[in-house]
Amino acid sequence: MTMFTIDFLKKTMKLAWPISLQSVLVTFLGMIDIIMVSHLGNEAVAAVGIGNRIFFVVLIMLTGIATGVGIMSAQYYGASQANKIKNTIVLAIIFAYLFLLPVIVLNFFYAAPIVNLATTDLAVIGFGESYLWITAPSLLFIAVILIFEGALRATGQVKLPMVFSVLAIVLNVILNYWLINGGLGIEPMGIVGAAWATTLARLFHVLILIYCLQKIAHPVFPNKECLSKIYDRQKWFNFIQLTWPLMLSFGVWSLGTFGYQLIYGRIGTVELAVMSMLTPIEGMLIAFFFGFSAACSIIVGQNLGKDNFQEAWKTGVMFSMGGPIITFALALIIYSFEGVIFKSFQAMETLTLQLAAEIFALIVFGTCLKVYNMTISIGILRAGGDNKYCLIIDTIGMWVVSLPLTFIAAFYFQWPLFYVVLTAYSEEMCKAVMFTWRMKKKVWLKNLTTD
Repeated sequence: MTMFTIDFLKKTMKLAWPISLQSVLVTFLGMIDIIMVSHLGNEAVAAVGIGNRIFFVVLIMLTGIATGVGIMSAQYYGASQANKIKNTIVLAIIFAYLFLLPVIVLNFFYAAPIVNLATTDLAVIGFGESYLWITAPSLLFIAVILIFEGALRATGQVKLPMVFSVLAIVLNVILNYWLINGGLGIEPMGIVGAAWATTLARLFHVLILIYCLQKIAHPVFPNKECLSKIYDRQKWFNFIQLTWPLMLSFGVWSLGTFGYQLIYGRIGTVELAVMSMLTPIEGMLIAFFFGFSAACSIIVGQNLGKDNFQEAWKTGVMFSMGGPIITFALALIIYSFEGVIFKSFQAMETLTLQLAAEIFALIVFGTCLKVYNMTISIGILRAGGDNKYCLIIDTIGMWVVSLPLTFIAAFYFQWPLFYVVLTAYSEEMCKAVMFTWRMKKKVWLKNLTTD
């Protein structure tokens, strides 16, 4: 294809590598949390794992809002209407906070019952409840961070969010080590220390982000004039019409991932600990290619905003073919370092490590299919506003096909964990077929900047 040129690759890498690096570091931080509490036993690992998975459900719904901001920002930028981006940011933050406030309040009262859905182990429930109580308010900080990052990336400014994120991650790691293990007059706090480290690091992240954008008078930073736009019903209608399918779709998917965690947890605490170990490893591989999906979405969105539909189509085809191939090559490299990766978890029980080793290859190579689906969904279909169909695909693949089959495999046939996890990949097979069909129909080739 004519698009496969040096200039195209340079543009892709310029957009992708900072997003990928940031995503990998954020995911690696989740792995660091698991490693740093692993010496406390399976219960601690399971509690952090289930706590992060519950947290992940809400976080992904916030990502739906931020994705809507990114979609509109990319098309506004492509249509030379960048002044409208700051108005979109204000609407998004208000919308996110209206969604978050009741969630945080309900979490305070129902954290323990929610954790209890995944396990009957009282120690895990107690640890998980404490972890959720402390980390839930940080969602308010994350919402602002994600929304600004979506807007910045859409305009091609991918390094600035990466720098802020790296600073926050380094602080999080330092606080993790200090507060979990104690020192300098602080008693060891264990899982509670990990929770406080996460919350404080995210507070620092949002404060430095807002301060710097305001200090340099960044074009996407809202001003007082933007507040007058919050009363414009048409703008609210357009924003919500774009965003609600994204939030619902992301929510359906994230609730489904929590559903898998419930199944693993009900099999046993060891199985839950194993999947809590392996999920961040899988997440790192996916996060590496999230940058390429985001770059695809930015380039496709900007072309759609310019009515360059042929260029948008060529970009989508290139990314959808290249992603899984590169993922497989990287999976081979990661698999060859299995022994090195598992050395970080040597403090865990032998049975847990043996079971994790059995599933490691499945998790690593199964990511190729997940990256293919992610590229088409996030990078192509959603860039053109085809969010409702993505919602339908996510619902069918996960809730109609995969979760029932996984539940049957775990509790009716009582298969070993390896085959239960293998059954869960029926979701990706189903979605791959439907996403490919939808992409080829080209209904996503739309300019969203026209009222």
